[in-house]
Amino acid sequence: MLDQITDSIFFIVSRSFDSNITYIKSGNHEVLVDTGTGLYTSSLDKDLQTQGSSIDVITDVVLTHSHIDHIGGVIPLLEKGSPKLYLHKAEADPINNGDMSHTLGDTFGVDLPPFKIDVVLEEGDIIDFGDVRLQVFHTPGHSAGSIVMEVEDSGILFTGDTMFPGGSFGRVDFPTGSPKKLVESLRRISEMEFEIALPGHMNAIKYNARRSALMSYQMAKNWFE
Repeated sequence: MLDQITDSIFFIVSRSFDSNITYIKSGNHEVLVDTGTGLYTSSLDKDLQTQGSSIDVITDVVLTHSHIDHIGGVIPLLEKGSPKLYLHKAEADPINNGDMSHTLGDTFGVDLPPFKIDVVLEEGDIIDFGDVRLQVFHTPGHSAGSIVMEVEDSGILFTGDTMFPGGSFGRVDFPTGSPKKLVESLRRISEMEFEIALPGHMNAIKYNARRSALMSYQMAKNWFE
């Protein structure tokens, strides 16, 4: 079920182990932020069809990080079309060198085949989809290449698995996770100005999301410092 956030941004709450997925329609761009595991692609396709889209016509896929529950759905998308893939350098470089270990596919018994990341992201990059522009902030902690993205002039922040509702946050016990870096990343997010947060799991935070970010930061500090 799509939850309409703006005229062009639609949030899809995860099914089972999947990550949340966001669909963005902006000009000639049909964008997904994260893709889930790929186990529920047919359901995703039905959701997209309600907006006159489909998995066949996705042009761009922006990944908040490379864990299997966010990146596995890239495979069926590549089988249907040729979307441009975006990922932070810390996790894009290993994938582009044939190292898929950061995806945690082996951990969860999934044999994820190699593929290439087309756009290697870094701190401060602007991803320009016309009416929708995303500014990249590198927020390691959950993983080395985790990012959050601010939708310019909207008060919307994609928080990936760095920040969740209710003062929660992403786990740090997977490879490249770091409690210290997560606390710093949450501190940084808590100082940003935004009203709506679209996290990688759980529900969207539609009101006063910065307050939730402050709660996550304080909770992480209590746990890890």
